[in-house]
Amino acid sequence: MKIIKGIVLIASILLINTSKIQAQQAGGSFLVSAGMDLIRTDLYKILERAQFGAEVNYFYRHQLSFSGGYEYNINHPNQVTAGLRYYPLEPLFLRARALLGNGADLGLGAGYTYNLSYRFRVEGITDYYVQRQALGIRVGLAVLIN
Repeated sequence: MKIIKGIVLIASILLINTSKIQAQQAGGSFLVSAGMDLIRTDLYKILERAQFGAEVNYFYRHQLSFSGGYEYNINHPNQVTAGLRYYPLEPLFLRARALLGNGADLGLGAGYTYNLSYRFRVEGITDYYVQRQALGIRVGLAVLIN
């Protein structure tokens, strides 16, 4: 519970202090991304479980996107995701995702985007899964479509 309160506090401070900063992407653009979890705290063996994901973000505003995606899990049920991202400072973002289906969960996280070019990005994301009480570190690639 302390983790969730900390995330909410940080997000609130950033929302208040960065309301005029604009992210690189424009409203109406899409970000298509794919990634995989490198480390998870709920695993006890190497390669016990692999989790790959793909999602599409629609930018409603410069700093706010809504997403839908799919998580493919080895040895666990696959899940559909729905969520949002908020970019308080480019290249940092906060995100929240609902993992729907068997083993439903809520993922709260933060990420960093490194732009290789205007359209092509590498992302690093840390998610805390509330139901499983696990932390995951993900790396992925993304393409911006205007």
